[in-house]
Amino acid sequence: MKFTKLLMLMAITSILFISCGKSGPDPVAIESLDTYTDNVTGFSIKFPKNWIKSSVPGGRFVVFSHESAKKRFSKYDPEGFPSAKIDVMVADLTTGVTIDSLVAKAKMFDASMYEVADTQIDGVQGKKLVYSFPLGFEDNIFNGMIFIAAKDTAKATIITIEAFDNSFETYKASFDEIIASIKLAKAPEVKAPEVITITEEAPPPSQTLDMRTGDGFIIGVPDNFKAENIGKASNALRAWSFLGARRGDSFIKIETFDASKQKDLKKIVDENRASFQNASPRQTTLGGQSAYVLDYKPAASVKGRVWFAMKGDKMFRITLNWFTGEEKDFLPVFEKSVASFKFQ
Repeated sequence: MKFTKLLMLMAITSILFISCGKSGPDPVAIESLDTYTDNVTGFSIKFPKNWIKSSVPGGRFVVFSHESAKKRFSKYDPEGFPSAKIDVMVADLTTGVTIDSLVAKAKMFDASMYEVADTQIDGVQGKKLVYSFPLGFEDNIFNGMIFIAAKDTAKATIITIEAFDNSFETYKASFDEIIASIKLAKAPEVKAPEVITITEEAPPPSQTLDMRTGDGFIIGVPDNFKAENIGKASNALRAWSFLGARRGDSFIKIETFDASKQKDLKKIVDENRASFQNASPRQTTLGGQSAYVLDYKPAASVKGRVWFAMKGDKMFRITLNWFTGEEKDFLPVFEKSVASFKFQ
């Protein structure tokens, strides 16, 4: 089920409110464009100067049209400010990670909603995904475009542009200019002192946990971590991800899956081992429920740990990734976060 519950909500809300129509504030205008350049991987892109921007050097650059947009995009709410976002992420092309696998992972909604085509980005061939559907009201269209390409064999760049409530057409001319301006990420030089300086400017994860809730669970995460949309497994129902400003490769992610047809947790874990380097699962508990945990290595300088547990008709998966060079700062508080996990 790919975002099935959200699509059902769209249909129901449309039936209830279509006769009323939708009125509200106008989208935030684009006054002028500026250029952001990542000083770690070199990617650059034009962006609306008057929109709200944030960045993780070497990993991500996001621009939202309005201060409320981040919350709306985190849940793809049918109602809210007619927001838009421009999101640039850098992915490591490690073993098993290809442009095609990134295309598959980028499809958060039902695969049938996407038109996928070859395209040219920064002088190289890449992929373009285009999608749109009514959200909340039949005539209120949600639009999106995703561009994925790689300038070298080490780094891929993923550019997502999305807009609620028919506002995509309002921005089309600017979006075209922004897309034409894209310069893709490349692996940084071996000696890059500025990378170390930038990484150390942001604090490590806080030891103080802030409780966050999701569908059927509550978990404590470092209070200097923010909710970010970093994608989910193609067959997951929902995903919640939390990371800090210090590192884009160190995060906490919770995903839920439909387990109504398969109640054998051990079998589910065995079927998923291939995605985690065929690591050996160990029995444990999670939130008071029987669980399995396994360790894997998603990248040369990154470690990972994954928990699987069942509750009702859902399977819950918690994934931790952390930079090995700062394990002493990340792993203890990440383990504390998992220990705080409870089912609701």
